[in-house]
Amino acid sequence: MASRAVATLLASRHERSRLHRIVVRVGAAAAWVATAIYLVAGVFTGDESMLIEAIGPLLAATLMTLQILLGREDGGIALLGSGLVVAVWYSAFGDEGTIVPAAVALVIIASLGMLFVTSHRTAVAGTMAVVLFAIPFLWDLESDQRVMLGSIMALSYVMAFLIFNSIQSTSAALNARYQMLFEESPTAALEEDWSEAIAYVRSEYTGKPGRIKQFLGAYPAVVRRAVAKARILRANEAALALLEIDDVAHFLGYRHPDVVTDDTMETFISALVALYEGSATWEHEVPNRRKSGELQWLQSRSVDTSTGAQGGSIVVALADITHMKARNEAMAAMVKAKDEFIASVSHELRTPLTAVIGLTSEMAATPGMGPEEREELLALVAQQASEMANIVDDLLVAARAEMGTVAVDFQEMDLIDELTSTLDGLGMTVDMPVEGPPRVVADPRRVRQILRNLLTNAQRYGGPKRRITTGALRDRVWLEVRDNGAGIPDDEADHIFEPYVTGHSGAQGSVGLGLAVARQLAELMGGSLQYERSAGESVFRLQLPLSDARRPALASQSDSL
Repeated sequence: MASRAVATLLASRHERSRLHRIVVRVGAAAAWVATAIYLVAGVFTGDESMLIEAIGPLLAATLMTLQILLGREDGGIALLGSGLVVAVWYSAFGDEGTIVPAAVALVIIASLGMLFVTSHRTAVAGTMAVVLFAIPFLWDLESDQRVMLGSIMALSYVMAFLIFNSIQSTSAALNARYQMLFEESPTAALEEDWSEAIAYVRSEYTGKPGRIKQFLGAYPAVVRRAVAKARILRANEAALALLEIDDVAHFLGYRHPDVVTDDTMETFISALVALYEGSATWEHEVPNRRKSGELQWLQSRSVDTSTGAQGGSIVVALADITHMKARNEAMAAMVKAKDEFIASVSHELRTPLTAVIGLTSEMAATPGMGPEEREELLALVAQQASEMANIVDDLLVAARAEMGTVAVDFQEMDLIDELTSTLDGLGMTVDMPVEGPPRVVADPRRVRQILRNLLTNAQRYGGPKRRITTGALRDRVWLEVRDNGAGIPDDEADHIFEPYVTGHSGAQGSVGLGLAVARQLAELMGGSLQYERSAGESVFRLQLPLSDARRPALASQSDSL
């Protein structure tokens, strides 16, 4: 921790390279300007000495320009070379008119050079002061002039060094805090340089600012080339862990154009648009593939902290929001399912309700209707009302199950009796077993509700042949509702007992609660309900606890099998 606290932002690799670049380029520009001034003054005045004096800054400008062209900008070499040129050239060709500019130039060059000294700064500064004091003794001056000029140069340098050193120390202290916060932050953070990328976009697009997004969307090649000019300068430990980066050196530097895919195109366009419009902050969601191939969603918040070129220092904070995306998608799916459920409930209730209204209206409008016809219509009304009551029962069970308030009245009962009663209410006929199973302990009303849902499901979606099988083993009695229909698709079979889900895509007239309610009720009574496909039949197997009076006999029978 202590070593990181001492390390300053100015000492980081990318900041020092930026400092080298600034010094070399500013120095080159200043040297060319000085050269031009000497040349213009010499041409207009006819003073050949000024043309000769222009050679000094020309050599310095040439040295720094070569560094720029070769891409090897080193401020220390540029300043050292410029200092030697000034000192040697003016000692050979200088005169009284060029002494002061040469002295000022040497003091400035020496002061700037201290920016690149990272160790033994006091010793180096003292040595440099002695050198500056001694340089005038190489020039053609009187003895007292040499002492005075050397003293002025040394003192000026010491004052400049103290001022620069104070500024640099303060900046280093502030940046050390920032560096420590960046490196040690539990939040994943990157620093990126988008200055070249945004400069490239500006060179490619000269249209109306408000249409930059449409332009980038229409020309993905421009986006890829721009992103390839963006550099990742550094990343903290949290970011490397989040992004599963092993090779840090390969990760840092210019991005590869291939990172711009169909999934990430919109993200990079948003970043370029924000930079183009001069936004200080922006955020977006970024899809990312883990090493395992799993899709990861990251929330990216970016802040432009540049002090120089726009986009030169973009700090990006990353957070994994994959679980939030999954939760939101699940909630969206649930909302959609409930919307479909409401539509289905409305449809199912409307059908019998319409029939009830129509039948009762017909009876009211026909005063002379005979007893038999009226009785028939009343039976239809009762049947439709019963259908509505069944739907409402399922809705109540589903709602109360979520709150854990479903009431169950346990008693000993006969499954076949309840099955026969349910079939009569539905007006269905099925193949029944010759002998019924032993009695069970359950709630007759809830058992009828389960059977009604299973039989209704078979009637709606099953084949024409429907049959019931029963049996018992140990402490369980089972009843199977079988039909020879096409069955439930494999990709939907795992979800048929979920609320608001039907086991047949595009099924009409189904609330999607029947099977979910049936399983909930079976489990509340200590039983179970499963689905399987067996011997070309769809099988729903209901199991309920055996009556205590029959358990010992059945257990001994099972042991002998």
